[in-house]
Amino acid sequence: MNRPLNLQNRVWRPLIASTRVLILGLLLTFAVAACASFPTPTPTPQPIEKAIVGKWVNPQGGEVNFYADNTGFIPGLKGEPEDIPDSKFTYYFQDKTHLGIALEGQTSVVMEIKIEGDKMTWRSRTSNTEFVYTRAK
Repeated sequence: MNRPLNLQNRVWRPLIASTRVLILGLLLTFAVAACASFPTPTPTPQPIEKAIVGKWVNPQGGEVNFYADNTGFIPGLKGEPEDIPDSKFTYYFQDKTHLGIALEGQTSVVMEIKIEGDKMTWRSRTSNTEFVYTRAK
């Protein structure tokens, strides 16, 4: 009687041990996978008409506000030799890379525009001057 039980133990013990190792390996694999950092999905870019809305500032202290109704506001500055008054404007997009701005009482000016995340760059087509703004938080 001892003999069949001993044979059975010799067959099942390695199988049980290897099953335990397999289960432990799977648990460790799942634990590592749960802790692993997965890349953040790239957000879908907003259409430029929505991305521009908000308050933007530049390193020189300039500020410009774009509103969803295609109007905007630039606060005036106190300075030398003279103050610059507040300015209201309307804006429109010729296409995804060209912004038209019309200050109250003036004709439109069209600029190249590029928005990448919280950075907005304008480039004047006539003077090739570049303005960089950051979205205000």
